[in-house]
Amino acid sequence: MRLLILSALLLLGCNIFAQTTWVDTLDRYAREEYKPANKYKWTWVNAALLSTMVNRYDRGPAEEKPIYLNYVKTAMDHTYGKARGKTPNGVASGLGMAFLYRVTKEEKYLKKAEEIYAQYLKIKRTPNGGVSHLRLFYELWDDTVFMIGEYLMQMYLATGDEKYLDEFMAQFRIHREMLRDTTTNLWVHGWDADDKGHCTFCSQNKWQNHPDRRSKEFWGRGNGWIVVTLSDALENLPKDHPYWSEFAGYLTEMVTVLPALQDTATGHWYQLPMRKGEEGNYLESSCTAMFGYGILTAKKYNLVHGQQFVDAAVRAYDGLREISLVEVPGGYLTTANVCKGTCIGDSDYYYNRKSQNGKAYAVGMFMQFGWTYEMAAGVR
Repeated sequence: MRLLILSALLLLGCNIFAQTTWVDTLDRYAREEYKPANKYKWTWVNAALLSTMVNRYDRGPAEEKPIYLNYVKTAMDHTYGKARGKTPNGVASGLGMAFLYRVTKEEKYLKKAEEIYAQYLKIKRTPNGGVSHLRLFYELWDDTVFMIGEYLMQMYLATGDEKYLDEFMAQFRIHREMLRDTTTNLWVHGWDADDKGHCTFCSQNKWQNHPDRRSKEFWGRGNGWIVVTLSDALENLPKDHPYWSEFAGYLTEMVTVLPALQDTATGHWYQLPMRKGEEGNYLESSCTAMFGYGILTAKKYNLVHGQQFVDAAVRAYDGLREISLVEVPGGYLTTANVCKGTCIGDSDYYYNRKSQNGKAYAVGMFMQFGWTYEMAAGVR
């Protein structure tokens, strides 16, 4: 009955009442205890949380905007002298500088954002023009799309210069060409451009030893990065922009397969979604939040149709609350069942990556999916 009621609310978009939810508690934890803005570090781990704060400012009510603007401003001022864009992971937090210029028009933020772009242009490229995820090796990873895509989107929004959006689209197309599986439309984790060497500090040795030099597994959070980036692109671009429909098509092709891969008992997707229920595979919460957000975006823009997508979003929201949130001192909540930072390997490699509580990217994605769901369901 509860599922039916929430499904109806999602479909109708009706408002019922305002209340404090687990999303609010997690939001306060992120800002007040776990990652206060004055302790922000310029790392990719924090960039997803920063992106969520930007989205909360852009899409939330006027009375809440000062909370999130202050968070981003404090974080960027705190890291201004350390901000660099020499790797895709380093570029990621640059979205905050571009956002602040868009909102405040303070030239110092544009100066830093453009400095990051100049460094970005010097990152190694694979022979087909793709931005290499690593400094020492020529590899394309699905993670890169989020790390550079969110920044380039914010640069476009801040300046109106189409060159940033053109670069975003060019990189997305290149990565999609090399990483997408044409049967499932999900992406493998990585592609080695020259077969001369690859990351070994955390990747499995010789993961690229295949005729097409592609990894063979569909990592949950890796695909989540793509789904979130596409969803944010649709939210930020006007529908009449020439790229909007293309981004919409890419999101649709990925989201379509997701309901069938969900564990309906828990509402979660797996560490390796295509190996649903396989021994050693485990439920992973960060990709669950990311996939839920993507499904909601696709539903919002009528890109997918059918009750299965509504049901999948409802199950994900309930499942995260019920099994992937834990209490921490101070009356807060934090995330659980989060795969730690992960490189590339075979199925056993992914199964042996430990899960943790916390992690800024999980906190951010829980928040982003949670408040998007609650707005759709009329809870806020």
